[in-house]
Amino acid sequence: RQQILDELAALTRSVRHIKEIVATQQSYAGASSMVESARITDLVEDALRIDTGGIDHLRIQREFDDVPALMLDKHRTLLILVNLIGNARHAVLQAPAGVTQCIVVRVRAVPGDRLQVVVADNGCGIAPEHLTRIFAHGFTTKQDGHGFGLHSCVLAAQEMGGTLTAHSDGPGTGATFTLELPLTAATETQA
Repeated sequence: RQQILDELAALTRSVRHIKEIVATQQSYAGASSMVESARITDLVEDALRIDTGGIDHLRIQREFDDVPALMLDKHRTLLILVNLIGNARHAVLQAPAGVTQCIVVRVRAVPGDRLQVVVADNGCGIAPEHLTRIFAHGFTTKQDGHGFGLHSCVLAAQEMGGTLTAHSDGPGTGATFTLELPLTAATETQA
């Protein structure tokens, strides 16, 4: 039974890796920007289902402000959210024993007509020397990483007129990634 569980875990890791590669390739394929009405909280929930499904011991804390339907590039936004949540999941799974593994996802409107989505974790954190290179093409701290994920995400955020930033106080302190996008409300005729 243990051998089957180990094989299932290895298969799950492989499928996630393939999913990351396919998503990255699709983003590089020059997918045209298709802006449509969407609820950011629905996209967050989709991203959580895609990347944390089946992990029972992982605590997900949702802090969602009431944000109306917005005009978003759903594909690019979902790509970013899946990547950020996947990285947070990976980081909390490396947290020391006894630490409640937790990911916090915040959605809110901020001054300057901006939408802010924050993905914070209490995982392994990011060393200061890595924080300056975290979005560089090919940079990874994961043994099985390819270094395209965060680079693709920061480019996608910029293409949508937004920003993607990272913060960590260092190893063992968790990390926080903040996606900011223009807050463009969908009109009733667009919804």
